[in-house]
Formats: sequence, C-alpha cells, structure tokens
Amino acid sequence: MMDKKKVMMRIFWTTIILLSSYYLYRAINFRFVKEGIGPTFWNKQFWFVSHLATAVLPLITGPFQFWNWFRKRYIKWHRFLGKVYIIGCLLGGLSALYLGITQPYSGSIVPTLILASLWLFMTSAAWITIRRKDVQAHRLFMIRSYTLTLSFVFLRILSDLVYEHNFLSFIKNQDVKDATYEWMSWVIPILIIEFFISWLPSIKRLKSST
Repeated sequence: MMDKKKVMMRIFWTTIILLSSYYLYRAINFRFVKEGIGPTFWNKQFWFVSHLATAVLPLITGPFQFWNWFRKRYIKWHRFLGKVYIIGCLLGGLSALYLGITQPYSGSIVPTLILASLWLFMTSAAWITIRRKDVQAHRLFMIRSYTLTLSFVFLRILSDLVYEHNFLSFIKNQDVKDATYEWMSWVIPILIIEFFISWLPSIKRLKSST
C-alpha cells in the first residue's frame, strides 16, 4: 500500500500541473487573443512572445526536477532538463524585467520588477550551488525558484477571487486593489515556502538542542 506521504505528494503535484495548465491556457488566450500584444512586432509582441516561450520551459520541466523516481533513474535527463529549466528562468526573468518597466500600470511595476529579480537570483543561486556540489542548498533554491515560476498561477487565482468573489472588497481604489493582489501573488507563497524549508527546520533544531 502506498504510504500517506506519497499519496499527498501525488495529489499536490497533480493539483499544481492542472492549475498551471488551466491558467497558462487562460493567460495565452487573454494576452494573444482578447487583449492583443501590440501593433508592431518590436513594440511588445517580441517581448511577450519571448517571455511566454522561455517562461513555459521551467513551468513544464520543474516537476521533473522534483520527481525522485525520475531523478534517480534518469540522471542524465535530470541534468539536461535542469539546464533547460535554468535557461528558461533566466531568459524569462530578463524579459519580465523589460515588460515590468514598460507596462502601463504604475502600481504593477515595482512588484513585477522585484518578482523578476528574485526569480533570477533564486535560479542563479540554484545553478551556483549545484556547481559547487552543494545538493542541499541547490534543492532549497530550486524550491524557491519554482515557487516564483508558479507566481502567475497564484496571480490568476487571486484575480479570480478579486473580480468574481469580491476578495479585497474593503479596498475601494481599483489600482490599489490590483497592486495589492499582485504583491500577494508571490510574497505569500514565498513566505509559506520559507516557513517550511527554513524557519520550521530551524525551530526543530533549536528544540532538539535544548
């Protein structure tokens, strides 16, 4: 019988994959069908297409990096997909920086730029630590990096809550409301991850030493 932890992990990754697929479809439909991506190729089209094409790589390859069965049996593929993941994050992060600077919504500029910068940093740190053979640190930075990769999923979920279920209804100014849930879309997930991978283990170690 499969143990409880494995069942929970399967449910978790199935949920992540389904949500990612659904919101990726919605994001593509909104950006490339409904709203459009600019009148000329070099206006915004190049950057939107580049961001999508590169950011989708870590979205797809990420689950394989955390799949123990795959990693243990196909180590060469694990390393290859790891390189694809890192390249996708770095290029996606750089294009996100440009899109953040040039977007028309002033309240979204700062959270987008900080998110893109953190994404670039966490991914670079994951690459540096594995080059130094520090597997534990590499794993932790990969968890942080993939959490930020999924920020668009959290953003879409919060957007649905705001516009369909009156979440943050106490904020009357629409621009402030939009900026608030954009901050929340990556700040809250990364704080939750830090609690489980950094703070909680530190508390347990402190208790065990006393």
